[in-house]
Amino acid sequence: MQDVKIGILTVPLSPGKKYYKVCGDGYIASSHIEWLNKANINIIPIPYDTLKHTYYFKRINGLYLPSGGVFASNSPEYYECCKKFIKLAMESNNNGIYFPIWGGCMGMQQMMIIGDGNDDMDFLDRFDSFNNLLLPLEINEVKNSKLLRYLENKNPRFLHKLKTQKCTLNNHMMGISPTKFKKSKLLNSMYDIISWNYDRNGKKFVSTIEAKNFPFYGVQWHPERSSEFIELTKFLYLELRKNTHSNRMDFNKKLEFKEVECMNYSGGIYNKCNFYWHKKTSEHNKKLCNVLNLGTPNNNSI
Repeated sequence: MQDVKIGILTVPLSPGKKYYKVCGDGYIASSHIEWLNKANINIIPIPYDTLKHTYYFKRINGLYLPSGGVFASNSPEYYECCKKFIKLAMESNNNGIYFPIWGGCMGMQQMMIIGDGNDDMDFLDRFDSFNNLLLPLEINEVKNSKLLRYLENKNPRFLHKLKTQKCTLNNHMMGISPTKFKKSKLLNSMYDIISWNYDRNGKKFVSTIEAKNFPFYGVQWHPERSSEFIELTKFLYLELRKNTHSNRMDFNKKLEFKEVECMNYSGGIYNKCNFYWHKKTSEHNKKLCNVLNLGTPNNNSI
């Protein structure tokens, strides 16, 4: 199989949160990494505070914006990083170099705020869709979606399951209603609503989006939490293969990380997370992290 690499932005940890001072200031849930690896997609962690956007961009075949507990309103640094990479991706596609983006839950939310074009940190609304809410996707038709057309051709039984069974896992408190989505001229002109759902209170929210003119995909749900959804990563692998960036990796430093049991930190959502050090301070204490039995120090060569 062709070697493909996808860049994943690390998610900032909020100061004061458990593990922040001893285990790092950014993380990626290991479920995202394992899900992508199953389709032979290699991951390149990208610090959310990097200033080398073009440097990373030229060395990856696509971008993955993972889920997490950060909002644009409480982490403008992360939001601006997402925005800069999306801008680079749009320029690349406009210049004939295919570059896909996948956004999961929080990642999709960043895509919608950026797509709205107003940097409105209060653009999202609240929904009661947390704590592992399982739902079928509400889908009108398949023809507007490259992803759904792929599933219809490759695995129609799986597509039928998505539409008829409570199998898509939701763990979000923020989102956008289809009505609000369509009222945003820029957002509605950039993305199609591929599916929607209803939260526990009957409020309707957008659950899947695709860009009209770019290979950008967003899911408000969590396919990375189930091995059944490998078909989606196969689709993403094919999208990444269309990119022509060189996979030559000549990074001068290693991004340190520690794998941490983070079930309590994540509210029961993730079993393990990779914690990264971006802004080293005297408060970061790897030895203390070891004493707490939170994992063994690792180096990830990128």
